[in-house]
Amino acid sequence: MGNAKLLVICFVMLLSSCSKGALQTSGEVPSGQVTHDFIGWNVSAFNHSDASPAKTKALVNDYSALRDACTDTEMNQAEKLGIFGKYTLDDVSGVAFDNVELWWWKKEDGNPFADYLGDDSFWNYPGENVRWKDAADYIFKAYFPKGKVQLQPGSGADKILAVYDSEVSQYDFMVAHRSLLAKSENPVNLKMQHALSALKFDFQFVEADVTDKFIACWLENSGNDGFYTSSTLNFTDEIVWPHSTPVPAATPFYYWEPAVPLAMSGITAVEAYSTPAAAGKGDVFAGNSGWILIVPQASGTAGTLNLCFRTQTGGDVVYRAALPAYNFMAGYRYTYHIRLTSTEVRVGLTIAGWNERKSSFEVDFND
Repeated sequence: MGNAKLLVICFVMLLSSCSKGALQTSGEVPSGQVTHDFIGWNVSAFNHSDASPAKTKALVNDYSALRDACTDTEMNQAEKLGIFGKYTLDDVSGVAFDNVELWWWKKEDGNPFADYLGDDSFWNYPGENVRWKDAADYIFKAYFPKGKVQLQPGSGADKILAVYDSEVSQYDFMVAHRSLLAKSENPVNLKMQHALSALKFDFQFVEADVTDKFIACWLENSGNDGFYTSSTLNFTDEIVWPHSTPVPAATPFYYWEPAVPLAMSGITAVEAYSTPAAAGKGDVFAGNSGWILIVPQASGTAGTLNLCFRTQTGGDVVYRAALPAYNFMAGYRYTYHIRLTSTEVRVGLTIAGWNERKSSFEVDFND
């Protein structure tokens, strides 16, 4: 396997939410209420350059999807952001928000500002409105989804500490940080960043006269410096995932087996994780339209991480493709393309920012 060849593809189409302009107030301010008197919120678009069911959470691809997830329903089952906030005034600190819920719901005398799309903003929190302390310095932290994130002791406005175990949880974990002087920005603009990376595999026979069916796939480490599936996020103003203990060598993880074998005929690609699996075997990894949400990390040394799979004609034979070492960064999507012939397995990789429509880069590991 030769050196990786990196090709930059121009004219990448970004989601329209990336180019929205500055916020404007909209509508009339309720009687007796001063626009800058209490803290209002705006949840903005996000991308890699800016700072659902219980078992899984679909990838949030743009601002509208995030707002929809946070929209209150009659059953009050909306996802929520968790908010921490503190202020410092004359060397004395105080708590403004202590893990308060923020979501999209109408509140009388609530947030009077327009949201990111220009709509009347329903980004509100329960209870009385929190008022600014004049001339105080503020620090805010936000995270999503509040009901699923495993916060650790010590979490607050200064840092978010949270455990993520990608073998048992698959939700789109996002965070935001904001430091500002009181009233210098109102509403407070929360730029949600993806704390995780996303990974997908697709399989394809490249010989038109060869047909087979895909039965199962999984990942394995072949050494002790390989891939790990859990870590504790340490988020101040940057996303940091300390290296944890990798999965022991030759132990399958992210195991996925479809309910019925998937046809891989001719030049038709099959997304290996796109069909819900039978109960008890990897269905948690089939709920995100083929994407596995992973802890950002370098994937060990070259050849340490193996993609293993079985096909119908191969029976119990396990095919292993050594994946070249790569650095998975927060806020990016990585698609491995497994191309099969009658004699070899070829591996390619495309990379894109989370909310870009097409891949920005292609890597061919076979040159």
